[in-house]
Amino acid sequence: MDSKSQQSPIQTVLLFIAALMFGFGALVQIADQRNQSGIAVLYKPLKTPADIIPLSNPVKAVAYTSVVSLAKLPVADKKQRFVALLLPAILISKQHQQQRRDRLVQLLSTTSLSSTDQAWLEQLMTQYDANSPTQLRQRMVDLPNSLILAQAAIETGWGSSRFFVQANNVFGVWSFDPSEARIMARQQRDGEPVYVKRYASLLGSIEDYFLTLGRGSAYAELRRAARNTQNSLALIQHLHRYSELGDDYVTRLDSMIRQNQLTRYDNYHLQH
Repeated sequence: MDSKSQQSPIQTVLLFIAALMFGFGALVQIADQRNQSGIAVLYKPLKTPADIIPLSNPVKAVAYTSVVSLAKLPVADKKQRFVALLLPAILISKQHQQQRRDRLVQLLSTTSLSSTDQAWLEQLMTQYDANSPTQLRQRMVDLPNSLILAQAAIETGWGSSRFFVQANNVFGVWSFDPSEARIMARQQRDGEPVYVKRYASLLGSIEDYFLTLGRGSAYAELRRAARNTQNSLALIQHLHRYSELGDDYVTRLDSMIRQNQLTRYDNYHLQH
């Protein structure tokens, strides 16, 4: 007899249980790799720029959990790899936004909400500092890829800033909460240290960006304009309050979009 035929009933049961546990663990792992929109997201750290997945359309859903400086790359290569780094996170975040908007529209047409839906709605209204579901819908802004890429390129110097490399912080978002992950900036304000947020991935930074533009009173004009157009060159006119540079910042965004033909990425979408 072979060894399989000599197994006791107890051994057989134990092997069956082990197989079940392995299968369950695999399912959990797969579930953890799926974002809230049901698309499988690859979470990927980088060791060198060569690890960046080349960009194609449709775009592979990848969220980079660590990045490397692109400062030493030739200019054309640096820009190409920077877009390949950022665009997947932008598209994943926009998909999240669209899913939330769709669910909100569905809830607004419902006469009564379940406790789960009510809790979801209240949490989202708190996040966006909204006074009503209608105001919440208006604050969940949608923006063209070219506008976001232009801001990201300016804020990070095309992927060379310390905040970008060490904290996955694309937009230099400050931190005022000592309990959250963050790093100290080299400069100070009024003699006090300045901190910026540290994100677990580039996706987290993009999600926070949308939240900032969605709830900030300084961006009310931008949100209104975005409901009528997705033309990035028109929308950047409403970002003069985003930076201390004011109108000069808008001029820089205009040049960034035009000179690098960033509008070509506006029709890119996620791979399903």
